[in-house]
Amino acid sequence: MGATINPIDPDLESFARAFASRAAAAPDEALQQWRADTAGLTEVQRDIGGRLAAAQLDWQAKAVLGTRRDGTALITEWDADRLRAPYVPRLPLLSQRQTYAYCAGIVLQRGTAAAVNALQQGRMILVGLRRETSTLANQGLGVYDDHIVVLNGGDGLRTARVFPACTEPGAQYAHRASPVGNGRLDDRYKNVRFKHTEGFDVNGDGIAEIGRLRAGTYFFGEKPRGHVKRRAFEATRTQTAERDTNGDGRFNAFDPNRIDTKNAQTTMYIHRGGTQASGNTWSAGCQTIPDDLYYRFLASLGQMSSFHYVLVDGY
Repeated sequence: MGATINPIDPDLESFARAFASRAAAAPDEALQQWRADTAGLTEVQRDIGGRLAAAQLDWQAKAVLGTRRDGTALITEWDADRLRAPYVPRLPLLSQRQTYAYCAGIVLQRGTAAAVNALQQGRMILVGLRRETSTLANQGLGVYDDHIVVLNGGDGLRTARVFPACTEPGAQYAHRASPVGNGRLDDRYKNVRFKHTEGFDVNGDGIAEIGRLRAGTYFFGEKPRGHVKRRAFEATRTQTAERDTNGDGRFNAFDPNRIDTKNAQTTMYIHRGGTQASGNTWSAGCQTIPDDLYYRFLASLGQMSSFHYVLVDGY
């Protein structure tokens, strides 16, 4: 395999397998071929290939590569990539193969061992790719600016079906947006189209904080009787939420005591939201997909009633 100038559809999984298979026994050859294979790739493609390759290296291969300057640099680069929020490109990518490879790389890098095992067995997995958006955006109705991708590696299919999604709550469910006299409990929420309060008071200030599902791996199953009159899915174990304790519409280190390991229980579902045209995501912390695309989402799942869901915070 040699380098291709400005490749449209490089086989990134093959590049990664070839590198990993040679790394321990022939590190110089492996590094030389890796440079050739990746010379014409875009930055996104190189990131995908690196995640796929890094996941296949055992300790022996890493030790041998570590004796070469280029090998040390490559391993250091890949280790650093694990610590950064991944870039989320506009999906789908140029081909089904690249889209699948991108999402598979995310699972291999960020998923639990059980999720990785499911991926390698060709079982269906869902990947949530979140771009942080303020809960106050769109008058608190939420924004479909995230992705949920259904990966299916069964029978060698390796398909990736991409859906716009919302993985964060809208401030329409925030206690702070509730009417008080002629104003709001929190004046920062004066433009929010308040619906009702959802959330929990986790810091004891008398205000219930809305929350989002914390990035991580969760196992979902069919929700009995569905939700909002459609099939829906719920986690089989208590989920971890992040709470907006300072009320600024974001979930970050400026929120004291934001990690909530008990109150969400399994209530952050995957379910249908409002249509894209309506501009309302119906998310109070659930993972929602537009109603006008939800039937396609369900069709992509088929009869599957349980799956791993790997959610990452990107940019």
